[in-house]
Amino acid sequence: MSRPIVEELNFQEFKRALEKALAAGTRILPTEGARWAAYVSEHDIRETNFKAYARGMYDSLDALIIDEPGTWGGYYLWSPAEEVVLRWRRPAVEA
Repeated sequence: MSRPIVEELNFQEFKRALEKALAAGTRILPTEGARWAAYVSEHDIRETNFKAYARGMYDSLDALIIDEPGTWGGYYLWSPAEEVVLRWRRPAVEA
């Protein structure tokens, strides 16, 4: 298993991707218990570690998932007030 990476992404591009995900029904919020837990488990996301790391840099971050393949799929912590978005990502393991 590869080591996770925390990436800081362009906020405006993320907002556009989030709008598309909302329209497509691929946005998952923590209040959607079963979908949230399934995604976190399937992608081996260490929520507590990610939140502790991110909150050391920024205040009032909200979690959300964009459940789709491609560039914008993933687990995010973001803050509209601070215009910041962080993504937890595990690089693909090459065989």
